[in-house]
Amino acid sequence: MSSGSARAVALALAANGGIAVSKFGVFFLTGSSSLLTEAIHSTADCANQVLLFIGLRQGARPAGPKHPLGHGQAAFMASFLVALLLFSMGGLFSLVEGLHKIRHPEQPHQLAWAIGLLIFAIALEGWSLRGALVASARERRSQSLLRYLRRSSHTELVVVLAEDLAALLGLVFALVAVLLTLLTGNPVWDGVGSVAIGLLLIAVAGFVGMKMTSLLMNEAPPLALRSAMRAAVEEDPAVARVLNLLAVIVGSDRLMVALQVKFHDQPSGAALVEAINALERNLKARFPQIQNLFVEPDED
Repeated sequence: MSSGSARAVALALAANGGIAVSKFGVFFLTGSSSLLTEAIHSTADCANQVLLFIGLRQGARPAGPKHPLGHGQAAFMASFLVALLLFSMGGLFSLVEGLHKIRHPEQPHQLAWAIGLLIFAIALEGWSLRGALVASARERRSQSLLRYLRRSSHTELVVVLAEDLAALLGLVFALVAVLLTLLTGNPVWDGVGSVAIGLLLIAVAGFVGMKMTSLLMNEAPPLALRSAMRAAVEEDPAVARVLNLLAVIVGSDRLMVALQVKFHDQPSGAALVEAINALERNLKARFPQIQNLFVEPDED
């Protein structure tokens, strides 16, 4: 478990915990549907961060006879459960609650409290998002945020970033809904805000769920990384040609790589073994995310 990832999850848990308690308190004061759905959303996010911590700890366990490639995919499974929780507890509840309030509107009260809380919550979520962005900056580099979310195997950072973005947008939706309710006196806007938050959470849950499903089905790392590994192998003076390279993501920033390589003629079997060992050492030093590396010498 990287310190940056653990810190990002901890920041998200601290922010969402404080926000959830505040939202429930202000909901009881105002009766706002948007505040209730946001409170449920923050509670679901807290449960999600706990799941991520469990997945990270399980994924850091060493390999053994029963799991020879390690436990890295535990983080993928935890993130998939996060998507299910976000969809059911967050998205569906918000959608149902919002539709109910549209059909049977109830006038919320003391909305100044709701506005103050939402502004405070936006600041806290921004703090949490900043922490996740800092943790992902080294890997993300010049990539756009959407491209990074689609391609990264740092599942805990992908989930935290997606949740924080959804939370910020959800808070903006809730703030707009509360302001419109206050300005127009029409409580239907409060229900519309809940529906918008629900649809947003369902969309984010769908994205995270599809991402984790692909990883659980042995997704390959990005083509650029595979090309860089192939080029590094071909630079080895003992290598004549790379016949095949297979790489699979087996955990958060962890790879299993299998190579089929044609080596230059070696004077003995011991020399060939040494050439293979040297190639493995150099490749693992250059690409530390390689957890398991298998090299098969072969002919064309």
